[in-house]
Amino acid sequence: MIHTVTRSFLPAITVVGLGLFTITSLQAHETREGVSNTYNLTVGHRSEPVFAKEPTRFDLIVRDLDGNPYEPSEIDLSVKVLYLKDDTFDAKVLKARELTGDLRRDRSTPNRFNIWYKPTRAGAYGFRIKGTIDGVAIRERFVCGDGALADSGFGCITNIQKFPGKRNKSAKK
Repeated sequence: MIHTVTRSFLPAITVVGLGLFTITSLQAHETREGVSNTYNLTVGHRSEPVFAKEPTRFDLIVRDLDGNPYEPSEIDLSVKVLYLKDDTFDAKVLKARELTGDLRRDRSTPNRFNIWYKPTRAGAYGFRIKGTIDGVAIRERFVCGDGALADSGFGCITNIQKFPGKRNKSAKK
């Protein structure tokens, strides 16, 4: 009997789980409303946490001013990744590099675009996006952690925990 009850609730559990996954994954992004009086742009890393020396993806989601998905017919943006002194919006840029390649449209979500990159060290990162979406000029800067202009943003890059790591000399058997 328990097996039958569980099976009948499985679709509902799956839908709720997917909904929570979507909400959780978008919490690690920053949304700017009214960019160029035309779009709501959401920026972050495709998945978090992000670790130094591990590949990740810059993630851009485009919505109209009402918050509905907007599928641009033409997107011509350059994305510069910024390595910053700290996670404040106006932090000094220590290094900057334009990401190579094109923003690729996500197959399952046509208003979402990604480009791969590999952060080489832990710390505060940001993105400078510049160009056009359907002919509308876009020029924005996004910063991780406390550098977000919105209530929440994407996480800064951390070091991955190594295990077992180097042996501690004081921890002898």
